[in-house]
Formats: sequence, C-alpha cells, structure tokens
Amino acid sequence: MSEQWIQGCLVQRITFREGLVLNLNDYNELVISVPLELTLPAIGTDDAEVVAIDPQAMRNEVRPLFDFAGQRCTHADWEDNGSLHLCFSDGHRIDVRPDEHRTSWELYGKYHGYAACLPHGRVRVVRHDQDDRDEATEVSPPPR
Repeated sequence: MSEQWIQGCLVQRITFREGLVLNLNDYNELVISVPLELTLPAIGTDDAEVVAIDPQAMRNEVRPLFDFAGQRCTHADWEDNGSLHLCFSDGHRIDVRPDEHRTSWELYGKYHGYAACLPHGRVRVVRHDQDDRDEATEVSPPPR
C-alpha cells in the first residue's frame, strides 16, 4: 500500500458528476463511482448513522448529507482488496467496497500521481513523486 497523500488535505468542494467528486487542496481529486457508506457524525442527542448512497443515482434529499466541505481528511487508506476508507475532521466517514465490473474509485494528484480501484478489486497506483522503482504498483486481491 502506498502512502495516501490526501491524508491531511482540506476538502475544498463536493460535487456530483458521474459519481461523488471530492476536490481537495494541493490539486487532488477523488472520484467515487460505486455505492458507498457515508457515516454521519453524532450530533446533540443523535447517534452516528450510516447511510448507503449510490453516487450514480443521487437523490436531491441526500445531497445535504455531504456538508463537510472545509473539513480536513484525517485518515485515508485502501486495502489490498480495493476497499477505500476515509475519515474527516468533523466525524464524517466514507467507506467504499470494490466492484466486480467497474472502477470503484480514482484518486488524481497533480503533485503525487494516480491511484484507482479497478474491476475485481485490483488497485493500480502510479506515483510520480517517488523513485522510479516505486512508481507503479498493482495489487491483486487475495485468491478466492
């Protein structure tokens, strides 16, 4: 697993075009194209809540749940099977599972490189901010 360069970045804008798009500072963009779990932080007397959302079929009534622009990404990692996990400074979380048939998520970093979860959970990472020997890696999920 490569270093997740978006950890510590500020979410500048959240949009929905062909999926959920998080624009982060330092010219980073994360696009999530498959259903995800959004954990809403506990507030007042309400406990934290997990909401399943398909970013390809966003309903207007769920858009306000993505109100964490201006928050910092405090944790970012992906597993060997392509699952992506993000935490934000206000308590929001996003968890994405790989899809068997399409790319689940893509991370673009102008100063860092590219990472994506391809079909079947294969993670492809191309770094242009590291030595050539570390530049491209592909992780296949464990055999079934």
